[in-house]
Amino acid sequence: MKRILTLMTACGLFALVSCQPEDNAVVEKDFNYTASLETARVGETVTFTDNSLNVDSRTWTFEDGTPATSSEATVDVVFNSTGTKEVTLTVTYSDGTEDHGTLSIEVTNPLSADIAVAGLTEMGCAKSGAEITFSLENVVGNPTSYEWTFPGGTPAISTEASPKVVWNSQIDDVEVSCKMTRADDGVEVTVTTHIVAGNYPMFKADAEYGLDVYGFEQGEVNKVWYNWGKFPDEDAVGEHPDIMTIADGGANGSAKCMKIDISRTLGDCIWEVAARNNWPNNPWLESGKKYELSLWLRADISASGSMAGCMWLNIFYFVPDYLNDPLRGLNAQTSWSEVFDGDEFVVTGGAPSKLWEGAITTIGGTEAAPEFNDLLTSEWKQYTFEIPITEGNAGDIFKNCYLAFGITGVSTVVYVDEIRLDLIEE
Repeated sequence: MKRILTLMTACGLFALVSCQPEDNAVVEKDFNYTASLETARVGETVTFTDNSLNVDSRTWTFEDGTPATSSEATVDVVFNSTGTKEVTLTVTYSDGTEDHGTLSIEVTNPLSADIAVAGLTEMGCAKSGAEITFSLENVVGNPTSYEWTFPGGTPAISTEASPKVVWNSQIDDVEVSCKMTRADDGVEVTVTTHIVAGNYPMFKADAEYGLDVYGFEQGEVNKVWYNWGKFPDEDAVGEHPDIMTIADGGANGSAKCMKIDISRTLGDCIWEVAARNNWPNNPWLESGKKYELSLWLRADISASGSMAGCMWLNIFYFVPDYLNDPLRGLNAQTSWSEVFDGDEFVVTGGAPSKLWEGAITTIGGTEAAPEFNDLLTSEWKQYTFEIPITEGNAGDIFKNCYLAFGITGVSTVVYVDEIRLDLIEE
């Protein structure tokens, strides 16, 4: 649909008639009005605006329009049948003089449809390798050709009426579009829908702070993540926000990552890093479901070497009555139901409860133990875990679930990136 602003002036497309009595005082006048569309479809809204100066009164008339007439400066009109429709405007200025003009709007049959998708999971996902069929439903206006786009899919484009597409990579938000064209009048309309390619993502960006919490592409990491540990020269365990920063050069082609500098630990301290306080965006996990956790790691060591040690991982659930971040602490109880509609903020207790635990390696190894050889390397490496939630009864929901990981036996700078937790739909 061609959409342009059509300026209607005395020098433009209008037939103008002006009558000004000679004995009237001259006032500033400018006969000027606009239409938001030059061509419209039956039932489509066209906005007409009178921009004339020093108007005392006006009268619009719209051939076969609803409304048929109006005295408003701005009026929304829909036309009820196809064809060339005449619109007129007559204005009376404050000095009693008048101007009037006409224009034409071409009205065509409507063209619309909805995209139907077959083959998605219950959560609206195109599983890797699954054949997904797209078609149009509720079609109005007899389109004659189609131009589909499927970002990241195979094929990526199609002109078929009902194409079949396969995705083999994880894309959390795929916008599928179809541009319909009608040959007899050239009308074009594009309709869209959104799906997830791959598994359904449980970790979300932080909407409150606008942070990419798990990909670290922007923002301050300490607003969401916290750490807990002790350096050898300190007496007590505590937080050290300064050891966590955003660094350039992320995993899997990304730009940023989280840098954790624990080089002062001398390899004999345990560090916990967690996103406990990201409660509006942390997932709710269901007993009886299966999830996949993945993350990328590397460390500042020689290019040819690797580093022994241990990284353990836990999934906790915890709804606290306090939060480390003062902003979240103040807002948690009052805004909980706004984030989770209809659900009451209920404290689960004074300490987190563990849903799952895993480890990239085991504490207590030696240089001779081969299982430590690839724990941390100078190159990015991805680790993936399958997590069945078995606690409680099937269907039980665990709120504010978050990842916590600990590093032991490592005295270096560690980098973490592209942390994911995805629902595996079977």
